[in-house]
Amino acid sequence: MMKGSLVAALLGTGLLSPGVALAQTASDRGEGKLTPSALQAQVNISRAQDNAVLPEQAMRVGQVERRDIYTPRGERLGSVRRIVLNVTDGRTFLVLERGGLVGLGDKEFPLPVDRVYVQGGRLVVPGLTEAELEAVSDWDVNDHKYRELADSEIINVRRR
Repeated sequence: MMKGSLVAALLGTGLLSPGVALAQTASDRGEGKLTPSALQAQVNISRAQDNAVLPEQAMRVGQVERRDIYTPRGERLGSVRRIVLNVTDGRTFLVLERGGLVGLGDKEFPLPVDRVYVQGGRLVVPGLTEAELEAVSDWDVNDHKYRELADSEIINVRRR
């Protein structure tokens, strides 16, 4: 496989950013080399893409409930017990259920939907550890400022 074809293949799989691919292809043709400043510019573009606002995916509440939630490293944190809306500020929360056996002794943790994203069909929450979850006090599921959403209602979840 020629280098240009390899670059195109990597670009198609998302393993190479378009700017790096253009610079690499030009270098392959002998049109110039990738200078340190050009490489740094590509690194800056990649960082900006990583920090970009993620697109959202509309999902029915019934599609999200009972799904597992993971860390970015693939560690299971728990599952979505219910989805609630804070009627005072309009924020939506996934109620993460952990521990217990058949609904007894489990602990619930409200997790803002804007902290969660979908990647590869999984719900993922970055920056949340087992220790943080253990330190949280019990959440009152009967708090009147929350309304449980029906299975047919729609929420928006970021996706990667």
